[in-house]
Amino acid sequence: MIHSRLLRYLDEVARCGSIRKAAITLNVAASAINRQIIALEQQLGTPLFERLPGQMRPTAAGEVLIAHARDTLKHHRKAIERIETLKDARFASASIATVGGLASDMLSYALADYRRERPFTRFSVSVLPSDEIALQVAAGEIDLGFAFDLPDTPNLTVAASMASGCGAFLLPDHELASKALLRLGDLRRFPLIMPQPGVMLRDRFDHACASAGLSIEPVLESNSFELLKHFALLDQGIAILNRIDVLHTHLSGEAIFIPIAELSRFTQTLSVVHRARGRLAPLPSHLVERLSNLIASQ
Repeated sequence: MIHSRLLRYLDEVARCGSIRKAAITLNVAASAINRQIIALEQQLGTPLFERLPGQMRPTAAGEVLIAHARDTLKHHRKAIERIETLKDARFASASIATVGGLASDMLSYALADYRRERPFTRFSVSVLPSDEIALQVAAGEIDLGFAFDLPDTPNLTVAASMASGCGAFLLPDHELASKALLRLGDLRRFPLIMPQPGVMLRDRFDHACASAGLSIEPVLESNSFELLKHFALLDQGIAILNRIDVLHTHLSGEAIFIPIAELSRFTQTLSVVHRARGRLAPLPSHLVERLSNLIASQ
């Protein structure tokens, strides 16, 4: 208990006018209540109750202390009610910042699984650039960040992280789908779907092509990873994406992810982060644990 039992003892004795009656109400030995009141009176150097035949009546000092006890107990009850409300799934909410590819695949599945267990939870998910994610989470404007290659930012705690490779995303009936590993030369004959120049994955792909003496132009380029993924699912070509961006689509068998040899040394770091200062509310804290376990299992 946050507050001493003595406050409840004082309050109940004043209400009942009797230590014996208060003991019955509180289910406590009358001697224990009497002993604590006497010890408090000795500490304060003044009686708190007039001990009349068959009755306990507060003195002036007792009235002051009992008023304090009742006020303290009232605030204590309100604090406990607020804590219970926060623990109640019906009122739980969390804000998350992520990047597009994760929002449409790994994160959406993780949140859906969570809501199957706790259907009254609420989420606010913002798709932002990695730099902005780090800044908003560090500032406490958003509870959690879940993204690739987040910059080092003061007041930000990395709860979990993992390196994830990039490769080709294609349909199961594609001519290359049976291969365990692709080379850039394997891709030249097929339409490619890629991030726009300036996106790290695209820049690494172009650098690898230049090093191999190849020139490969995409049929579609975009900064929307959802569009790249969807265009490949529409049988419009091979998309160059991070494995985690298409994890559940790959696991479901709807499409295939195959590493590319020349990109084997290029990985992106997926992290779940939260603000370093202060405690997280119950739902964000639980989500940090859930997403950290998800990262560890990949």
